[in-house]
Amino acid sequence: MKYPPVFFKMSFNVIDITTGISVDTPVYDGDPEPLIERVSSIENDGFVVSRVSFGTHTGTHVDAPSHIFVNGKSVDELTPGSFMGKAVLLDLSSGDGCITEDELEKCFVQYINEEDLSVLLIKTEKHSNYCKSPDSGRMLAATAGNWIMDNGFTVVGVDTLSVDSEFTLPNHNLFLRNGLSIVEYLHLSEVRAGIYFFICLPLKLIGCDGAPARAILMDKACFI
Repeated sequence: MKYPPVFFKMSFNVIDITTGISVDTPVYDGDPEPLIERVSSIENDGFVVSRVSFGTHTGTHVDAPSHIFVNGKSVDELTPGSFMGKAVLLDLSSGDGCITEDELEKCFVQYINEEDLSVLLIKTEKHSNYCKSPDSGRMLAATAGNWIMDNGFTVVGVDTLSVDSEFTLPNHNLFLRNGLSIVEYLHLSEVRAGIYFFICLPLKLIGCDGAPARAILMDKACFI
């Protein structure tokens, strides 16, 4: 009889860090507004079915390379394992303006000896309810993107609507060109800084440039 991996002992906490999708979910300027409507009812049909309509970058979502590259991979071509790993969550909620490489370095130094970190999650003061354009909120400066690449992370997750503070999308280009997975609009307001195991599973939308996802954290007890 095979047993599950050690870290799946039910002694850890599972934390949902997904921003859900409703008609009130904020979207990036110009993206489709979410629409959810019932097309059948228990009273008339004996069951409920709803029709949903929203952009591929609504709520917590991942960006596929085809989001910005003509011949880039679509979201269904990305392996599920590319959105999992040991994560460090940095709390940068006390700063102002774009997040720089110096700020990341200063916040990360306390975790410098932590092994096997592959996921970087960034918590900011203003959740994406307030970030409806690329120049609002605490988004990443291009130099911050370079720092993330230089430190070997393979996944970056933010609680804003974009990993870029510039319309030219330098971080999107850098990350997606080099196989670094992007997760945007996480809900991190109730999560403390620290070490976790991160799992994010995007919908398998065939041929699409991105997809909404369910994202969770498991606390450090899962490594015991």
